[in-house]
Amino acid sequence: MFTGIISGIGEVKSIARKGLSTRLEITCAETVETPGLGDSVAVNGVCLSVTGKNNNLVFDVVRNTLNMTNLKRLKPGSAVNMEGALRLGDALSGHMVSGHIDAERAIKSNRKTSRGWALDIGICPGDERYLVARGSIALDGVSLTVGELSRGFFRVFLIPHTLGNTTLRSKKTGDYVNVEFDMTAKYAARAKQTGSVTEEMLREKGFV
Repeated sequence: MFTGIISGIGEVKSIARKGLSTRLEITCAETVETPGLGDSVAVNGVCLSVTGKNNNLVFDVVRNTLNMTNLKRLKPGSAVNMEGALRLGDALSGHMVSGHIDAERAIKSNRKTSRGWALDIGICPGDERYLVARGSIALDGVSLTVGELSRGFFRVFLIPHTLGNTTLRSKKTGDYVNVEFDMTAKYAARAKQTGSVTEEMLREKGFV
């Protein structure tokens, strides 16, 4: 599990095919020292296992993960958001993030507005059921709050600290970010779909 609070920005040092997987070597001063072999690290929000260590962290990424995420778009020199796994007793400063990406979504705009720095993310049919204004969302592993919902996109506002300490500052219109919808929203949507939670049941339990 992760919190969506980025510990450092890493740099992709090498990318190589290895059988059916792709090997990534990434350096990140704030993250390289702590994890051991087999430990989990979020790279652009994707939960990966450390499979090797030298001066860099080594990850083997399977084809399905590449297909589902923007890791397939990385090149040597690319910057990535890094976060080590949450440890028992750590402060939960962001929100609970699993590192299991739901989809890639395109950036429609990334600009300064009268209300602050706004990042607009395009959505696809079905995404709306996981989105609520003031709800949580993770973009490239960064814990953010949905500021506004509009037709065809949602907007998040970025504070200066986020701009200065994540890769979101360099994202351009047309770039893709990894999206992980809030786990609670996904469970609620699933419960509604299966009919396991109904208004009658909630009334019986005293929730409404």
